This record gives sequence, structure tokens and C-alpha cells, in this order.
Amino acid sequence: MNEFEQVVLWAIDSIPDEFRPYLENTMFLVEESSPKGLMGLYEGSTALGAGQGYPERITLYKRSHEGASQTMQQLIDEVRRTSLHEVGHHFGMEEDDLPY
Repeated sequence: MNEFEQVVLWAIDSIPDEFRPYLENTMFLVEESSPKGLMGLYEGSTALGAGQGYPERITLYKRSHEGASQTMQQLIDEVRRTSLHEVGHHFGMEEDDLPY
């Protein structure tokens, strides 16, 4: 496992316990880069919506995060922000509703 993947695992582990049951069907993936320069992408139905049963996916893009970070602490903070942002989409939040 590389360093970026370890940071992603830490970010996932930092999600509060009360939200974990709603993320059981959610896969977290790491991709090298995004063609659109995205930091992350949520795909799937929301935890509150129809379509349950299909896995939801949160993809985190390594190069975008590394490009936005100059230190390891900045990388950790950015991965956590992006993870929480995408989890917010899982709970049905729109871009304007998200704190990050």
C-alpha cells in the first residue's frame, strides 16, 4: 500500500461512527488522475434515495490532491475534506449545501 492510500484509509477511519452504517455499501477507490482535474467523485444513489443494493463509489484522485498540497499535513487535510465532501453527496447534499 502506498502513502496516498494510507492517507485515504485514515480519512475513511475518521468518519464518525454514527455515519458508518450508511456507508456499508460504499466503495472508496483511488485513481491516479482525473481527466477533469477533480479531487473526488461520488457515483451512486444517495443513502436516503431509491436504488439501494448497488454499490456507491467514492473515487479520490491522487494527482489532484498531490498538486494541491505542499506538505504531508496539507495532503492529509485535503484528502479528509474531499472524503467528507463526497460522503455529503452520498447523504443527498448538493454542492451549495456542503461545507467543503
